[in-house]
Amino acid sequence: MRQLNVLIHQARPYHQMLLHQAFNAQGVYSVRVTDDVPTATARQRPVDVLVLDQRMPRGYARRLFKYLVQASCAGGLLFVGCAGAGEMDLALEARQYGLNVLAELPWPMSMVGLEQVLERL
Repeated sequence: MRQLNVLIHQARPYHQMLLHQAFNAQGVYSVRVTDDVPTATARQRPVDVLVLDQRMPRGYARRLFKYLVQASCAGGLLFVGCAGAGEMDLALEARQYGLNVLAELPWPMSMVGLEQVLERL
């Protein structure tokens, strides 16, 4: 498998650490963590997998989706977590923007689920 370039954008540092370790355990070592996706994607080669929190604020998510469409800098999105009661499923909304959603994995994330996503890539 070619080396994937992964960018993790999560609000919780504990989740950032667990996700980073999960990718490393799957043999993916080109993993970065950011709190600013536009800055992180402008500096380096395009991202193969952008990991996003399903519970990020909707307004922020919409601005991020618009940026991702305009910049064409993310190969695929991986959403982790579940939408709260009465909240819009951000993965569905990302698809409506025309973004490539690779998968939605519940939290805590399954290593088997992550492995299956990576195998499809």
